Amino acid sequence: MAVTLTVPRYRFRAGALDHIMRTRNLTSDRQLAAFIGCAPADIARLRAGAEVTIRLALRVSAAQGDEDYIAALFEQITDSEQAA
Repeated sequence: MAVTLTVPRYRFRAGALDHIMRTRNLTSDRQLAAFIGCAPADIARLRAGAEVTIRLALRVSAAQGDEDYIAALFEQITDSEQAA
């Protein structure tokens, strides 16, 4: 029997981007985008719950001080949520 591994999918928790802005003294979405490594135009999509890669989740968690604690800023997207 073959085992299928899936890559975890994440999205920012509600308020996580604002938390990052406060803790890093960022004053604009442009600064936030530069900090997390995305295009400024993507910030609105991320605030609305767009999916992010595990790589981005790890990078942002590490920049915030703890790459082993992704759950502080991100929630995992389950297959049932993806299908809805």
